[in-house]
Amino acid sequence: MWEEYYSVLHKLPDWLKKPVPFVVDSLPLFKESMSRIILDLGCGVGRNSIYLGKEGFTVVGLDTSRSALKKAKAWVRIDGMPNVAILRASMTHIPFKRKSFHGVISISVIHHAPKKGIQETIREIHRILKDDGLFVANLLSAKDYRFGSGEKLENGTFKVLEEFEEREFQEVHHFFSREEVSALLKAFTKLRIEPLRSGTERPHEYWKVIATK
Repeated sequence: MWEEYYSVLHKLPDWLKKPVPFVVDSLPLFKESMSRIILDLGCGVGRNSIYLGKEGFTVVGLDTSRSALKKAKAWVRIDGMPNVAILRASMTHIPFKRKSFHGVISISVIHHAPKKGIQETIREIHRILKDDGLFVANLLSAKDYRFGSGEKLENGTFKVLEEFEEREFQEVHHFFSREEVSALLKAFTKLRIEPLRSGTERPHEYWKVIATK
């Protein structure tokens, strides 16, 4: 769906030109942890990668959408950001060696997969993080109003019919309980899980995750 969306997107809407507030709020955490190299997992057109690059970090943006990555690379080139690299790869097979990154961000990406893919992704994130590395993400909550709608694929995972900018499409969503998030991230030494609400009309419910390897 997102490849189709980005492929016909000729001009970025305002919301895609700004970093996600969650990322802005997390900036002090990365600075306090002395992070220097950050992976933006599921970077889309690069709005969070560009923001972190302008804040002085070395950033690698990773996504599977060729159209999104083309726009991200153009943005990086126009803004003159030699410290931001944009690559195509899957979140379940991150093409970097162990302990390559001081930090990983992933915004509204990881829950768009069945449980097996999510578990593989978390293992990959843990693998490429340095010791004491920081992982910041949001994971869709089972308290979200969409939980239980659409076609059930497995426990907690549904193919949900979404309405987005006058379009309708089906997308896989996995909805997490707090206990499931905690179990998923048990390999991390420190973990904070907090509720996070996004939007105003029928807001989406997430878990905000801040984990240290």
